[in-house]
Amino acid sequence: MAADITLEADRARSMRRRRGTFGLSWRILGLVVAAVMTAEILIFLPSIARFRTVYLTQLIESGTLAALALDATPDNMVTEEVKRNLLNNARVDAVVLVEPNKPKRALMNIKPTPSMPSFNLEEEGALMLIWDALETMANDGSRYLRVGGVSNRLPNAMVWIIADELPMRLAMYGYASRILVLSVIIAGFTAFLLYIALRWVVVRPLQLLSADMVAFRRAPEDAAGVRPPTDRQDEIGVLDREFRNLQRELRKSLRQKSRLAEIGAATNKVNHDLRNMLSTARLLSDRLARSEDERTRALAPTILNTIDRAARLASDAIEYVRDRPTPRLSTVDLADLIDEVGIVLQEQGEDHDPNIVRDWRNTVGSDLRVEADRDLLYRIFVNLGRNAFEAGATRVTVSAHGRPDGVVVEVADNGPGVPPELVDNIFRPFVTGGQSGGAGLGLAIARDLVRAHGGDIALSESGAQGTTFRFTLPRP
Repeated sequence: MAADITLEADRARSMRRRRGTFGLSWRILGLVVAAVMTAEILIFLPSIARFRTVYLTQLIESGTLAALALDATPDNMVTEEVKRNLLNNARVDAVVLVEPNKPKRALMNIKPTPSMPSFNLEEEGALMLIWDALETMANDGSRYLRVGGVSNRLPNAMVWIIADELPMRLAMYGYASRILVLSVIIAGFTAFLLYIALRWVVVRPLQLLSADMVAFRRAPEDAAGVRPPTDRQDEIGVLDREFRNLQRELRKSLRQKSRLAEIGAATNKVNHDLRNMLSTARLLSDRLARSEDERTRALAPTILNTIDRAARLASDAIEYVRDRPTPRLSTVDLADLIDEVGIVLQEQGEDHDPNIVRDWRNTVGSDLRVEADRDLLYRIFVNLGRNAFEAGATRVTVSAHGRPDGVVVEVADNGPGVPPELVDNIFRPFVTGGQSGGAGLGLAIARDLVRAHGGDIALSESGAQGTTFRFTLPRP
């Protein structure tokens, strides 16, 4: 399985290399260039609109100067040749000067028509100027425009001109090309500086950290060649130090897990041989129980109890090191199961010491059912009940009540209670609570089995009056 995963990872890496994927550095460089170019475009739009406005304003100024030449003639009239020269020098094809309390002055080579686009620079807003500039650049060929505005020479006069759009469009193309070249230079220079800065400050530390992560994934228990943590106080420094701490904790946990796995494997082998030896010893003890010697017969129950205790210790140990089982859920009559557990525990008590009475009380209603694995649930109650009786309890009461989210089960005894110093660790393995002859695995196994059902178990009460454990189970 591990070889298949490694093979798939190598295939994925080779596919990424063939596709030529970009690393973080190149992506940052591309994003910076895209951001700068986007900013340049946002700056270019009002710039090209202003260029067009200034260009038309200059035409209005030159047209105004040409129209004022009519004031030098007695009848405000000039010859055709003079008119053409004035309009050519002004770079317009017609100009009309409208001034209050004065006659209209006009020089025209082309008369306005209804289909001719008309613009009044005094009435257009910023967005409209941008739109008109983009429309101008999108057009093709010659197109005459009728443009109105106010001249600086005559602030009270309204000047209308007619001009060909083509020269202005060519000038706008030239201006746009210069802006484009300048933008590319600025974007490249800015991207290069940011690339160097980000690579030094962000990308390079992240590359080192990712390399450490890959090395840790390949050999999590190998601490050789570990890079010392950085002294940076920013977020990357915190990330690097936390990763180092995580590495140390995981390596420590992996070493413990490896040792536990080795212990579990050894325990499994020892358990197999031990149970065979204990079976032989039990057969011999049975023969001792039938001996004619009275003292020998008196020793037989003690030997049998010792053998049973050793067998149970071995069984609990191997059961704990196994993986948590997967419950096979079915509808279980809780009261019937608890009665069955009580009979078994009482028989075990009689075998252990006939003089000790074990009072197992079942107060669960006969109509209460849960959704659980019956065998696993049986083991939960056996472990809880056996722990209670072995801790000194003479009475164990099992109760349950239903809730919308499940069934709450309580197992209460009248024993001496859990020692205060062990309350926080009662469910940890090998915590025996001061009782001899036990492995301290009963509650740990019970907790794993309850959690396998999707619930959890907790110590509800503990004191001189007894101990109560509470856990939840799903309802059908």
